[in-house]
Amino acid sequence: MLPRSRKSEIQIALQNLEKPGFRFFCAGCGRERKIAPPAKAGSPRFFVHAAIATAFFSLLFWPWMGAKGLLAFVIPVGLVMEAVYRLKMRAALECPDCRFDPILYLSDQKRAVSRVEESWRKKFEGKGIPFPENPRTSRGSRRSLDLRE
Repeated sequence: MLPRSRKSEIQIALQNLEKPGFRFFCAGCGRERKIAPPAKAGSPRFFVHAAIATAFFSLLFWPWMGAKGLLAFVIPVGLVMEAVYRLKMRAALECPDCRFDPILYLSDQKRAVSRVEESWRKKFEGKGIPFPENPRTSRGSRRSLDLRE
């Protein structure tokens, strides 16, 4: 029987399931990743943050705007907070090891592949190992499966 101070693998797995966020594997390096999303627009936490920010800016500009400041900052603060949320999620999706960005891959595959390749080249150079050339990604070389003419 295990001592009570050590947690079993089942207990650890259950604790990981209870935490908010989602788990996935990086398509570039295969590392398991977990992202906990920040407060989403429409959640009670988001409205509390927006109310605090609106109150802060309204009090800051009270001498010039008066009570109109309460209404003048509601929409802009909400829009800025939504933009920050989207930027945080976009930044969190990029893998810290290989710099694979799934959003960039959907819009520009060549640029996403070159960023990952550049990251791996730096890692190989840092360890003094020559980077293996991949015939599918290196420029000017033919694929090994191409038919000879």
